[in-house]
Amino acid sequence: MPAAVSSPIPAALHQLARTDDAPRAATDGLGQLGDLREHLLGVPDPRARRGVRHTFMSILLLAAAAVLTGARSFTAIGEWAADAPQHVLKKLGTRRDRHHDRYRAPDEATLRRALQAVDGDLLDTAISAWLTSRAGVVTAIAVDGKTLRGTCDKTGQGGVHLLAAMTHNSGIVVSQQEVDTKTNEITCFQPLLDTVDLTGVVVTADAIHTQRAHASYLVEERGADYLLIVKDNQPNLFTQLDSLNWDTAPLHTNENKGHGRIERRTIQVQPAPENIDFPHAAQVFLIERYVTHTASGKNSAIAVLGITSRDDTQATAPQIATHARNHWHIENKLHYVRDVTYHEDTSQTRTHNGPRVMATFRNLAISILRLTGKTNIAAALRHNARNYTRPLQLLHINP
Repeated sequence: MPAAVSSPIPAALHQLARTDDAPRAATDGLGQLGDLREHLLGVPDPRARRGVRHTFMSILLLAAAAVLTGARSFTAIGEWAADAPQHVLKKLGTRRDRHHDRYRAPDEATLRRALQAVDGDLLDTAISAWLTSRAGVVTAIAVDGKTLRGTCDKTGQGGVHLLAAMTHNSGIVVSQQEVDTKTNEITCFQPLLDTVDLTGVVVTADAIHTQRAHASYLVEERGADYLLIVKDNQPNLFTQLDSLNWDTAPLHTNENKGHGRIERRTIQVQPAPENIDFPHAAQVFLIERYVTHTASGKNSAIAVLGITSRDDTQATAPQIATHARNHWHIENKLHYVRDVTYHEDTSQTRTHNGPRVMATFRNLAISILRLTGKTNIAAALRHNARNYTRPLQLLHINP
């Protein structure tokens, strides 16, 4: 997989992309390339040369811009492109009809065929690299997977499953991998993070990734640390932590009120046992969460065990609690938004790479809006939809 392009001489890259010996890249023919376009040069055009009328770069940019206005499908992308004014089509590099002196957007069928055939790995790499360059200082990254339920069969099986890595602080998607139906998230963990700079970063993940190989990879190969949840998929480790004397461990409590409930979270941390069979384990922790629903008075409680490679000089109990809680930002700030705002799980897109590509453009839109300080993604999409130049500004394409 080629690395994402980030060159000070984009004109040379643009010329190289046109040579017969190189893969035909998503070239827009606009001369000096914008930031996103420079990265998208690494995504080759999947179409046959014969009969191509619209550049692949323009198709990718049209899709990115339309999704930034809330487009949920290829049909919606095509409708947005059909209605776009001339100055917007020009900036997005669409074809100029010299006979009628107008810029022509590709129709919905052309957009659909091209986007369904794109290499999902290369597209994710290019977009994630562009987002990563804007993410600022990254201290923690969450890894979690999501099944696109609209792609499942009638039994709920066989759907497209995507594994993503997202920054805790800014909510930026820095990598995404599709999990093959013949395997699971575990085999995709390392490829997912291979393209991300993890030096000094804490990687958080749920229990499926509490794997010795993952721990060794993060600490020994990537210069990172881990904070992992321990459940009965690692029965010996779980039993060992569960049997520790937690009564004598210091207790740290945090309480929040709001949304019709009172939530009290406690954490206890102690050094990892000397005989623990897990690489680079430094501390173990127990988090307990108690929730009281103010309207009904009902109570619920849950306890979670975990392990981290950071010792007490690198991570205090409150810091561990913050990392553990912020891990679920990937569910609330990414997966939930794609489901509720973009209706991802009810999408009828099922053909070829279409589901993954649409998820990638949703990641791009959500991440860009997070970078600009937007917390209500639905409201931000409506704001963009009221002005055709707003998506271009967000993509750093001068309108």
